[in-house]
Amino acid sequence: MVDVVIVPATRGQLGVLPGHVATIAELKPGIMSVHDGNGVTKYFVSSGFAFVHANSFADIIAVEAVPLDRIDASLVQKGLAEFTQKVNSASTDLEKAEAQIGVDVQSALNSP
Repeated sequence: MVDVVIVPATRGQLGVLPGHVATIAELKPGIMSVHDGNGVTKYFVSSGFAFVHANSFADIIAVEAVPLDRIDASLVQKGLAEFTQKVNSASTDLEKAEAQIGVDVQSALNSP
């Protein structure tokens, strides 16, 4: 059992403690933190849903979840630069929107 889980929800950070009211939250790209008596474990989640149950259990359904210590910061910086350039050079709204998604994901990966 953990003390608290903090997930990146579309409406802001959601902290889930034991006894939390039942909730469903959509996840956005960001850092999920799992706090227990021994410390904090952090994961990057790309998107998904958090289902918080009234019995102090939570299900995190993520498209992708990667421990932060497995992410190469230099590759994140490179990806952020590439997607930023694509946003600036986009010639259509679709190209710009696709590149902006890349910027958003890379920015979320870049957050500690």
